[in-house]
This record gives sequence, C-alpha cells and structure tokens, in this order.
Amino acid sequence: MRPRDVLWSSISDVYQAIINHPFLRELSDGKLSKDSFRDYILQDAIYLEAFARSVAAVAVKADENEFAVLLLNVASGALTVERRSLHEFLMREWGIRPEDLSSYEPNPVNRAYMDFLLYTTNSSTFNEGLAAILPCAWVYREVGRELIEKGSPVPQYQRWIETYSSPEYDRTVDSLLDLVDVKFSKLSSEELTRLKRTFRLSTIYEYMFWDAAYRRSRWPFALT
Repeated sequence: MRPRDVLWSSISDVYQAIINHPFLRELSDGKLSKDSFRDYILQDAIYLEAFARSVAAVAVKADENEFAVLLLNVASGALTVERRSLHEFLMREWGIRPEDLSSYEPNPVNRAYMDFLLYTTNSSTFNEGLAAILPCAWVYREVGRELIEKGSPVPQYQRWIETYSSPEYDRTVDSLLDLVDVKFSKLSSEELTRLKRTFRLSTIYEYMFWDAAYRRSRWPFALT
C-alpha cells in the first residue's frame, strides 16, 4: 500500500462520520441554517490564516528546494483560491470586509485546532508537520467530490461545493499526496504509526470543526 492509502484507511471511521454529519447533509439538501453556514465561513476564514502559516512552517524544514516550493505554493493557493473564490465572495454578500475578521473570536474548537497545527508544525519534524496539515486539504477534496454529484439548491452552498471539487483544488491535493508518498515511503513502521496518530488527530479536528459550526459553539464565558 502507498503511504497515502495507509493514512486514509486509518481514518475511515472519522471520514464516514464527517460525510454523514448533518452539517454536510443539510448543506447538500439545502436545509442547513444560514446562520450556521455564515458562522462556519467566518470561522474558516480565521482558521485559514493559521493553516497557511502552518504550511509555511513545514516548508522551511524541507530538505529539498522542490518540496519547499511545493508547500509554499500550497500555502499561497489556500489563501488565494479559498479566500478569493469563497470567503471574500460570501463575505461581500453579507457586508463583511476582510479587515472585520479581527473582531470575530475563534470558537473553542477552532482555537484548539489552530493552536495544535501551529505548535506541531513549528516544534516537530517535517514529516509530522506534513501529517498534521494534510487532512485539511485532503478531507475537503474528498467531501467536495462526494457532494458535487448531488450539488445543492442553495447557490451559496453550491459555490462552496464547487470550490472544493474544482480541478485547481484537486491538483493542489494531488501534489501534497505525491509528496507524502515520497517522504513517508522511507519510514519505518514505528515512525509511520506515530504519523498516523497525528494525521488522525487533525482529521478528528476537521470533524469537530463542522460539528461546532452546526451547533454554533461559543465560549461559555466572556473572554474579556
């Protein structure tokens, strides 16, 4: 099995929970609360900056220039494709400027996920950082592929689906997976087992991110 196949098989239960989550089911059938979707997009826009910094932190640890360039392009693509084609487009419809994001507080799950990514990618090895950032792009690509078949009757939700099922996004994920196969194929079974845990933890955070948006999770007390 390729390393990517080993990783994906290790999170099959989490992915099934993701694809069956009411947030995604209702997004596809058009029944998802507009407030939940708006909260999700704002939280995702906040998260994206931490994700891009995390990818860049992995890139500087690359032992070959081509790997560093690939990851920096992923970081740039995440900011460009998702922000331009989705977040900023939707926020304009809602009358929210990009600079207004600073007034929105990350919810507890978002804060925990961002802190986990930033800590792992800055303090751990290249391989562990790569395992940590991988689920964000890969899981979204797989979700986009599944949902594009059915689509959504709500234009904003359909745009979300199309973003993550686009050829451009597909190429970005494939380049990451090719890198995983190159780097992880050289590892011992013990090393790969450790990376599987990091990969699984990030995937669980992906599930929790959608769940928090669906429930419109908030901090139980004021932070200031």
